[in-house]
Amino acid sequence: MNKVSLIITVLNESKTINNLLNSIAKQTLLPNEVIIIDGGSIDETIKQINIFQHNNIKLNIKSEIKIGNRSVGRNYAISIAKHELIAITDAGCELSVNWLKELINVYQSEESPVISGYYSSKSTTDFQRAVTPYVLVMPDKVDENNFLPATRSMMIEKNLFVKLGGFNEQLSDNEDFAFAQNIKNNNIKISFAKKAIVYWIPRNNLKSFYNMIFRFARGDAYAKIFRPKVLLIFLRYIIFILLILYYMKLFLVIMCFYFIWSIQKNKKYVGGGWKYLPVLQLSSDLAVIHGTIIGIANQLYY
Repeated sequence: MNKVSLIITVLNESKTINNLLNSIAKQTLLPNEVIIIDGGSIDETIKQINIFQHNNIKLNIKSEIKIGNRSVGRNYAISIAKHELIAITDAGCELSVNWLKELINVYQSEESPVISGYYSSKSTTDFQRAVTPYVLVMPDKVDENNFLPATRSMMIEKNLFVKLGGFNEQLSDNEDFAFAQNIKNNNIKISFAKKAIVYWIPRNNLKSFYNMIFRFARGDAYAKIFRPKVLLIFLRYIIFILLILYYMKLFLVIMCFYFIWSIQKNKKYVGGGWKYLPVLQLSSDLAVIHGTIIGIANQLYY
């Protein structure tokens, strides 16, 4: 059986770290080592990790402090990992019980150096359910042949990771998407493990949702990654503004149709959260525009 190092970066995760650690301890296939790199928490994250280590000796947990962003922490964690297979997940998540087993199964059967796991939301409120389709790929939209890995749920061979140069330490918001693009651009085989599910906890208020989308957009622009849907958002609002300037009465009609569209496209995923979809759509659009402009400005300045 292949030996695996599981690496995680954390920062002020005292409210979520125990759930993640417990989900690791409950894996049907345990990692051979767990490396946790703390970016400088000022809450009780480190204390809780130490308590968990003391009470769960069956897990080989190593924790260190390494000041820096997630790229710095992940690169360092992988550099000190003992094993050739590297599994990666994020703080603020929980692992399904067969997560690591499924990643290993696909790695062995597909003989791919990169395995992309899947993810789902662990929503407890209607607002969180409404947030989910703005952040995750919904099951009916998954293209298994082109599903890029994200650090919520992935596995990679250490030698390949090093060869590719690791995560760009200048990026702190979307480093995993930039790294996935690097894998794709090098024509490296990626296999999809749809049963290797990580449960992500969505943002629970509008401010944190806006900030998350803003950071993603800023990170993409700073990394010179311009997704087609971002360009469409800019085009959409340019057309809106021109129409409104030409005929002000169109404003209410346009917004009415826009909000109806925002509900219809995601209503089937969110249950009672449909009522939040219009404000989330508008907030997401503005955050993307805001973040992209700031990202371009930062990229040009620095």
